[in-house]
Amino acid sequence: MSSRRPGGQLTAVIVALVYGAGFVIAAAAQTAPVAQPKPQAPAQTPPIRIVVEIPAPPPDMEVFRLVPTGAPVTFLDARLKAAGLPGLGREQNSYLLRMPVAEDKEGGLRAFIDLKSGDTEFIPNMREIVRTAEKTRPLSSDRATAAAEAIYADRQFIPKDVTRLQIAEVIPVVGGEATRPEPGGATKGRPPLDLMTLVPAVRYADGYRVYGIGSHAVVTFDANGTMVGAVRRWRTASTGERIKPQITVDQVRDDILRQLRPLVTTEGTTALVDKVELAYYDNNRNYLEPVYHFEATVQTVDKDISPIRASGFIPIGKPREPIPDLAGKPEGDMPAAAKLPNSTLPRGGIGASPTPDDITLGEYANRDWPNDSGYVSMSNNFFAGLTFVNSILPGLLPPVTRTQWVEAWPWEVVGPSSKYYMNAVNVAYTVPHGDWLINTTLRNNADFWNVVNIGTGGNPGYGAAAGGGVLATWVIMSCEVLPSYYDRLNEAGGSGNGYDAFNAWWPVFQGMHNAIAFRTIMFYPDNSLQWGFGYAASLGGDLSATWFQEVAAYEGGRGTYASGHLAGSPQVHYDRASSMIDGRSLGQSIYAVGAQSASSSLWNFWMGN
Repeated sequence: MSSRRPGGQLTAVIVALVYGAGFVIAAAAQTAPVAQPKPQAPAQTPPIRIVVEIPAPPPDMEVFRLVPTGAPVTFLDARLKAAGLPGLGREQNSYLLRMPVAEDKEGGLRAFIDLKSGDTEFIPNMREIVRTAEKTRPLSSDRATAAAEAIYADRQFIPKDVTRLQIAEVIPVVGGEATRPEPGGATKGRPPLDLMTLVPAVRYADGYRVYGIGSHAVVTFDANGTMVGAVRRWRTASTGERIKPQITVDQVRDDILRQLRPLVTTEGTTALVDKVELAYYDNNRNYLEPVYHFEATVQTVDKDISPIRASGFIPIGKPREPIPDLAGKPEGDMPAAAKLPNSTLPRGGIGASPTPDDITLGEYANRDWPNDSGYVSMSNNFFAGLTFVNSILPGLLPPVTRTQWVEAWPWEVVGPSSKYYMNAVNVAYTVPHGDWLINTTLRNNADFWNVVNIGTGGNPGYGAAAGGGVLATWVIMSCEVLPSYYDRLNEAGGSGNGYDAFNAWWPVFQGMHNAIAFRTIMFYPDNSLQWGFGYAASLGGDLSATWFQEVAAYEGGRGTYASGHLAGSPQVHYDRASSMIDGRSLGQSIYAVGAQSASSSLWNFWMGN
């Protein structure tokens, strides 16, 4: 807290005015009045600064046409069999590999091809990945890259067209297991394993990078070098109309400032724009549209909260399909005001009554959402992705109902009221802003919750062992909230004990299955990733593996920053995922919501640097 005393400052001002007035009156009696210059206000640093040159638009740019890419049925069938899995089967307008229904009724899909769009998912299973890594030497980056080059060169997987594919830097996934310590004891476990390697592809059109929901791919290898996963949202492009840009450099500058203003309304918050480029945007529909893409680091004055990396787009002409706007009004339903529960009412009077056997979702929007729409657009995009497949192929997957869609407060997460909020839904989705184990619920500087306070000090944890709760999966879509074993091992000023990463989570996991999050600064609001992860999670494969594949597909090759958390401030990548999983829940999907006891072992999986 500030040590300033407003009363003392006011007294000093009054004294100065009194004595100053006396001096002026006395001087006026002796000399003629002299015009005095007006005092200059101290220079203010603008809250938004653009520190890079904005490229001038070219005379014209292509609008590329997109059509669905053919379903890679033969290709994927062969890869499934090479991984020791059954082949694909036809069901409705799709090819898929449906795994047997487990006792918890998850019964999701291991592989899926949408015949209408050509979109393809092959989801690894972390339990199988761990077993392989336990008896195999790690796969080298060079071997993974060479294997990925061969796969991306296969026209059944990625067709040859007028765009260019570039393989991004490989992303290793590491994991370690720990066991719950005895009271007063220390967390212990076995050394981490190098588990799998993800190799993303980046698409370029006319030499410019493509962003958006579409034009993303990744292939995943286990320690043996076997392909055990893939994502393809990659429509075939052809040349179309050339358009003349309808925007100037000055207009681009003004639009960047307009889009970023809602992110810097908190006093002391700044945005530093250090990337502006020409690019293309893919809505996974009919066009690759030319845009300006910009990135900014948004930093609150409170250094306890991580910066965010804002990413935005500006169309260079009249868009044919929607282009995201950071300051635009979000689509979909808006959150309701939250209220304290009334224990005399069913469900405490909170949320909608769920349909029996539906998976229930609760989403909690930062209360600054009327000013900064990103919190709402993130949540709505995740929900839209989660329900998309059933909207086009009804009944293919278990239904998901959003029973809570409210403004965020700390007491929904920590304390007795969490019984009626977070612990009353199967899947909870929370939004920025965060840092190691903490998160705000109002703007980027107020009303924090802290993971350390969940399940301790009389506060309940999450899951069936916490008063019969039903929370199975917590998606924490915020910066750095789940530091990994690696981060604790290398923490600046830390203990040097990587197992410290588990300590805050033992009280939380009172039957909860999964925590899905980031260990580094995330891109915001990144609606494409929100939709993509929701879509892929809905297929019912291993949730943690799904998370890593989607993050790699969307964020491969997106840049680095110096980490203030780690000793020596090394460069780390934006959007590096981390997860904490109950040891019994490896391989489980978002539909695995069965009751279980408090965790006796936890796995931490994370993307390396």
